[in-house]
Amino acid sequence: MKILLVITLLVQLLCSATPEQVERYLSISNAEEELIELEAQFSRMQNNFQSLDTNTSEEKETYDMQMLSIRFREYIQKALSEDEMKEILQNYRNVILLQFVSASSVTETDPKEIEAYIKTLEESESSSGRIDLVEKINKKLNNKESMVLMFDELIKPLMQAAPGGQNLDEAYMKKSRENYLKSMVESAKKETLFATKEFTMEELEALLKIAQTPAIDHEIKAVYGGMAYALKEFFLSLASRYDISKHQR
Repeated sequence: MKILLVITLLVQLLCSATPEQVERYLSISNAEEELIELEAQFSRMQNNFQSLDTNTSEEKETYDMQMLSIRFREYIQKALSEDEMKEILQNYRNVILLQFVSASSVTETDPKEIEAYIKTLEESESSSGRIDLVEKINKKLNNKESMVLMFDELIKPLMQAAPGGQNLDEAYMKKSRENYLKSMVESAKKETLFATKEFTMEELEALLKIAQTPAIDHEIKAVYGGMAYALKEFFLSLASRYDISKHQR
């Protein structure tokens, strides 16, 4: 049994993506930018909880946000094989994918601008083909299975570990999961539509072909899994400060 375990560990180590591949991937994708944005958001959340705790005598440890990046890299390297990472990096040689990554990396867009564009698009009969094409792309780039992982691995444990969380029934948790997924799917769809607003139909067709490759599937699952893995300890560190009664509907 010990020999089998050693062999298994060696195989995993030899097949995993290399640190150099991971760094190369992070330098050309927008995964690290998304992680940095998450770091900023959750740092603010942690600070808000901390300020609320000033009236209590109990001191609560502050989570080291640098661990998010470390854990994310660790997960990506283990989740993807060297060959899978080669295929992913090969995809990023395509200028269409790089255009999409660049357009998706714009984080300071006014939400009202996005809503206005979506409304105009949906009101135009000639845009139906474009919307259908972008929806196909979005389903590949933000698949539901990967999205719901964030709820199962982060939000659900946070809710259950928080004071009062043990009283939450399955029906409430199921409804929360459904609402979360619906919100995430709708948000991702709008973001993809807006990010591709300057793309021609031919460029969208080319992007769909890329989105349909096995490499994209491997990448998306690894990124969402990595986000969940990186954030899980932090979410659980917030559990004692999260009052379920204030978030139930």
